[in-house]
Amino acid sequence: MPTWDPFREFARMERDMRNMFDDFWGGRARREALPGPGKAQLPARREEALVGTPTVDIVDKKDKLVLRSEMPGAKKDNIRISVEEDRIHISGKVEREEEEKKEDYYYSERAYSAWERTIPLPVTIKPDDVKAKYKNGVLEVTLPKAEEAKAKVKDIKIE
Repeated sequence: MPTWDPFREFARMERDMRNMFDDFWGGRARREALPGPGKAQLPARREEALVGTPTVDIVDKKDKLVLRSEMPGAKKDNIRISVEEDRIHISGKVEREEEEKKEDYYYSERAYSAWERTIPLPVTIKPDDVKAKYKNGVLEVTLPKAEEAKAKVKDIKIE
């Protein structure tokens, strides 16, 4: 009967964890060998994380909702927004392509990520007055509340 080897167990756990991360990030991780003597230096590859489904923060201001979402690497032209009185739909994509040719090597890489999301809103909004801006990888959508959704404050006298 073979004896238990803790180092073999650690190696198996490392392999399993590596495979789990590789599967999560959409393929096998790049494990490049360092170039040996006399070989050309390969370009440094940028391992930029592509956008998955972006997280969304919604802040309730007195007369409007403000939605913020980080979408690093997305171009404004690749983001689509549509609204109804009680929901907002956001979709987008990130595309990246790199190519480098040198005398003794060729490097080419493409990456693509797309998402779409529909978010129910806690109040009724005015779809015709919605405004959106995208700057430095952050989408901000201002959603004015409909009149019936605005909180009316009334002081109550205690008898």
